[in-house]
Amino acid sequence: MTKPKPSGFTHESPKSKSISWYTPPEVFDALNLIYDLDPCSPGLDKSFVPALACYTEADDGLTSPWHGLTWVNPPYDNTRTWLRKLAAHGNGIALVFARTDTAWFHEAAATADVVCFVSGRIRFYQGDMVTRGGSPGSGSMLLAYGTEAADAVRASGLGMCFVRS
Repeated sequence: MTKPKPSGFTHESPKSKSISWYTPPEVFDALNLIYDLDPCSPGLDKSFVPALACYTEADDGLTSPWHGLTWVNPPYDNTRTWLRKLAAHGNGIALVFARTDTAWFHEAAATADVVCFVSGRIRFYQGDMVTRGGSPGSGSMLLAYGTEAADAVRASGLGMCFVRS
């Protein structure tokens, strides 16, 4: 008899009670920006992201055209593709898990203007925007592309920042 292959990390539950987890408002307060676009949005009325426009899953933000300053908190099953699009766009901030051992991290860190390892762990909100989750299984980082985004991340006080030279 074979044992089922475990999924996820041994210290993390492979399944979550909530499919969507929302970035808390204090992250946006620290960054002090208004975004032109959130291409990974559940909808402007269902998110804390201070964005003027959004794409939802139905719009397919990955294949739709991006404009202006962009906030990207991508679905974590396709991080590399979303980060490649942000790098090509060149104007925005991505919030992702700090998975420094992954190939996508090394690719993204080499192209970002600023990489910021967030101090502590961000306690995200569940999809109801009221209930906060516990401590996630990993820390987070911000990847900034473009002068406005890079300046905001460095000034945010959210963590330790590294500037690409």
